[in-house]
Amino acid sequence: MRKTTKFALSICSVTLGLILTDSFTSPADGNTSAAPAARTGSPADGLNCTSCHTGTAATTAAGLITSTIPASGYIPGQTYTVTASITQAGKTKFGFEISPQTTTGVKKGTIVVTNTTATQLLTGGKYITHKTAGTSFPSGTATWSFNWTAPVAGSGDFTFYGAFNITNANGTSSGDIIKLSTLAVTENLSTGVEDLVLGDEINVFPNPVADKMHITSSSLQDAEMTITVININGQVVKKTDKVIMNSFIDLAELATGYYVLKIETEKGVAIKKIIKQ
Repeated sequence: MRKTTKFALSICSVTLGLILTDSFTSPADGNTSAAPAARTGSPADGLNCTSCHTGTAATTAAGLITSTIPASGYIPGQTYTVTASITQAGKTKFGFEISPQTTTGVKKGTIVVTNTTATQLLTGGKYITHKTAGTSFPSGTATWSFNWTAPVAGSGDFTFYGAFNITNANGTSSGDIIKLSTLAVTENLSTGVEDLVLGDEINVFPNPVADKMHITSSSLQDAEMTITVININGQVVKKTDKVIMNSFIDLAELATGYYVLKIETEKGVAIKKIIKQ
């Protein structure tokens, strides 16, 4: 009996999913429609294009990722535009992948695709990358843009990690130029922290706090409240059952650092930034 063995073509996943030719007909071009996830070169992702693209080492380039986020930092809930751009004379095929992460890989904020023809999301929106239609740039300058909505107050600082592939379009994984770039972002702690509904009616002290924090209100003295404590990674680290206003909450077990108190009552919600000593 004649035995036929079927071989599955294994295409090496790369940061940008690009091993490109001008016609996109080579079997090596199978990833041109999207980059595989988690190849930004971030501390958590680890891998970048050079795991498959041989002959060149990834280099770091400043300024390839820019945004409309002000130098003072993002305001929680606001939406900003992020732009990725790279130039290489004589090259026409490019790709990218970007992710807003902490050093431990926690996604920050929400990526919003604004050009569905050229870009797309991966892994539940943790990464944004090119589509096939977003890889050709005859001018030698590739540019992609998307929106990013900032997370809740107290989410803290993070970095946009990005990887870029400048291809030589030879149909193989050799000879491409790999660039890595980052954009560090801070949270604006002077605005967007106090909830506008009850921010002025509820007070917390002492702040900084070592153990017990007193929560008071002259206008909501008998109100019931639920208190949620959120760390800078957006994780809930403590939550109380309903208690009466002008009570204490024990924070002694928390590690030193910045936190957000979310205080919910029938009258509304207040959000307070606190420091744990």
